[in-house]
Amino acid sequence: MQSIEAVFSGGVFKPLGDVNLPENARVHLQVQPIAKKEDVLEWLRGVQEMRQKLFEEHGYFPDSAIDIAEDRRR
Repeated sequence: MQSIEAVFSGGVFKPLGDVNLPENARVHLQVQPIAKKEDVLEWLRGVQEMRQKLFEEHGYFPDSAIDIAEDRRR
């Protein structure tokens, strides 16, 4: 199975690279939208804001290692 990046335009999927298939071959498509760079940057800004908020509230970035160790001892 090959993975091909494509653009959906005018009701048609248009591959952005070579497709090793015979003409008129039937295929099964599994569509997974690709996040835009701006979406990823917006998410990262949100993460950084949350991290800063945790630092301001707790004075440090909380670590769950102690909780994990306690759960393992049970």
